Amino acid sequence: MAHAIPRPQTEGTSPELTTEQKEGDDCDVLHDRIVCADESSLLFCNQNKWVAFSNCTLGTVCKDGSCVFPESDSNGASDLPGEEESGSANKSDVDVAETGVATDVASSAPVDTAVPEASAEPVVTDAEATAEATEATEAETSDTGGDSSGDSSGSTSGDFGITCDKFKEAVTKASSAIGQSYPTPSDKQCTSFLAGMPKGDIASAREAAMFLANILWESDGLQAKEEYDCQDLPDWCAQNYKTPEDAPGKTYWGRGYIQLTWHYNYEAASEGLFGDDRLVESPDQVATDEDLAWGVSFWFWKENVHGDAGVQEGNFGSSINKINGALECNGGTAQDKAKKRYEMYKAILPIFAPGELPKETGCYN
Repeated sequence: MAHAIPRPQTEGTSPELTTEQKEGDDCDVLHDRIVCADESSLLFCNQNKWVAFSNCTLGTVCKDGSCVFPESDSNGASDLPGEEESGSANKSDVDVAETGVATDVASSAPVDTAVPEASAEPVVTDAEATAEATEATEAETSDTGGDSSGDSSGSTSGDFGITCDKFKEAVTKASSAIGQSYPTPSDKQCTSFLAGMPKGDIASAREAAMFLANILWESDGLQAKEEYDCQDLPDWCAQNYKTPEDAPGKTYWGRGYIQLTWHYNYEAASEGLFGDDRLVESPDQVATDEDLAWGVSFWFWKENVHGDAGVQEGNFGSSINKINGALECNGGTAQDKAKKRYEMYKAILPIFAPGELPKETGCYN
């Protein structure tokens, strides 16, 4: 979901993003964040009142709660060749979550702009990589995005037989399932994924498949740890993600494989993973540190998706609903994207959990 305006960050109902609000009107800080006051200015929900926020920069207009270039569509995504078929990191679907996160995953840059760094580590065998990941899940380290030991609230049962070979095969087959050609993941991407599963309370191989299918969509096949648009237009993104709570000089656009967005999500993730505000003070590391890119993604899953009854019953659609339900489920305008997520899940599940049958229920049906 590395979108020009990233993906959903929390569950809940979404506010109507219209231009009907005006300064002084009532709002709900739990659901509302930023809306258009008119074609050139924005309002921010503060203490349950809409207050003047900022003006759009020269050359942009306000649409759906963000400033976009006139030639862009209402979600801020440009009409680039192949954009429709790329994942969330390349789309601009605005998702608004329970706490009002306007986080979709749109791209207005070619897919190759966010190709992850080549692994600097020596190539290891599948057995060695799996052993390394298992050791990592048993070690308590503050540098990998939280405490993976001693957590009695969720699964710490290991990797469920998932190996790096299976992980790479899953990414390749999921890519083919939606007509894409995602690059083969690096060994580091694999070991960070395996080591991070306890942080997401991943309870089964089936849930791991659900998680990976959604993350592949959000990150354009693990190619985007940062919004494509914000790499090319940092000043534009800085304006669109600005809030009064921001640390001086810091901007909280979509980073990590889940495209963590907005100050309050960085704050919550930092507190949840580390018990401090390091991600607020240094948000860039979420995009540059492989373990953190996975760490915030597993944190989000644990906090917002894992506990859903439908997810635990194996209903893949329920996981989409918790992540981007406002747009992709329940009559939303982007159900085609939800169906692509499901196609990827169907490709991954037999690799991670042979014998399990995929269940589509919980989103658009």
